[in-house]
Amino acid sequence: MKAFFTTLAIVLCVIFSRAVADDNDPASFHPAVEPLELPCYGPFVHTYDGAIVALNDKTAFRSTDGGKTWESHQALPSEGFSIHAEGGDAYSVVRVGRDLVAALSNYAELKRGEGWGTGSVTDWSIPVYTIRSTDDGVTWSEPLAIQRDWVGCLRGMVTTKGGRVVLATMGLTPWHHIIKVYISDDRGEHWIRTSVIDMPECHNNDHDGAMEPKILQRKDGSLYMLIRTTKGTFYSSVSNNGGVTWSQPASTGIENNNSFGELEVLSDGSWILLWNRDPALPAFDYHPDPNADPNPWAVEDNSYSWIKPRNVLSCAISSDEGKTWSEPVVLAQTQKEWIAYPIFFEPQPGLFWISTAQGGLHMKVRRDDLFPAEK
Repeated sequence: MKAFFTTLAIVLCVIFSRAVADDNDPASFHPAVEPLELPCYGPFVHTYDGAIVALNDKTAFRSTDGGKTWESHQALPSEGFSIHAEGGDAYSVVRVGRDLVAALSNYAELKRGEGWGTGSVTDWSIPVYTIRSTDDGVTWSEPLAIQRDWVGCLRGMVTTKGGRVVLATMGLTPWHHIIKVYISDDRGEHWIRTSVIDMPECHNNDHDGAMEPKILQRKDGSLYMLIRTTKGTFYSSVSNNGGVTWSQPASTGIENNNSFGELEVLSDGSWILLWNRDPALPAFDYHPDPNADPNPWAVEDNSYSWIKPRNVLSCAISSDEGKTWSEPVVLAQTQKEWIAYPIFFEPQPGLFWISTAQGGLHMKVRRDDLFPAEK
């Protein structure tokens, strides 16, 4: 069954306008940014037949004309399953040959403990499932349970050049976050857990540890993982054997405002990073001083949702796989409201689609308009 969205442009332009014209906290945008009409936040994926597919709640959205119109198909059972309402922080989707594989957090089974640091970590759970499509996103398999643990942003999935799918989720150990890695060599039909990535010197804090990973494959075949932390910078870990084992996480020197960082490979092989950086701190080669007074990265023990402001969304490009970066460009900012959990997609070379799961932004911009020095 196909349902085309005849009122989509009106609805989404209202969403964008409200973000721009909120009298209480108006947002400002890079002058090259334009509003974008989308049925959901993404993430998006190109199918084998050239269509674009994304998921939201129980629905798969599919466009065969570059995003001008969309059709909808049921992706999840009508009962017992639901992707988070904000969508973009709750699933990943990749293409493996002719198939699509998606991993999702099932918020219909969310279980939250009585209090952080009390009881058992098993009292906290957002189960992770995977689904598969062998017809370019029209029909989907029954959900397959992967783990039952606590998961934040679930955006760490990649297909390697050899066809392996590597999925990085999260979990809890008393009492901080860890990253769990799974691999599938049969296009998502079966999964094996390979590694657990832990951070040293974690505090007893509900947002501390190794969190919300992104994974890219480098040109030499190794896998690079970007990790959210409360240590003032993103950390990274590397696998040289297809996701089986990973190096001990180390600081990237990229200032991390204690929020998820979106990292993707562009069509020309360069990397793009979107993140909520603090413009008062150096973006790169940043070395937090634990002895600073006041210390901007002092973590409060046993706090709930200890996080930094997420009101500035920036991006930068790297032509050497993250060794060096361009000067950050501010895409959007507010005074206090959050515009975070960015979702990036390049529907055609040089054109960027960007959404935010927090703040509800949908925008498009051309690479040359953001980074004219690269022309």
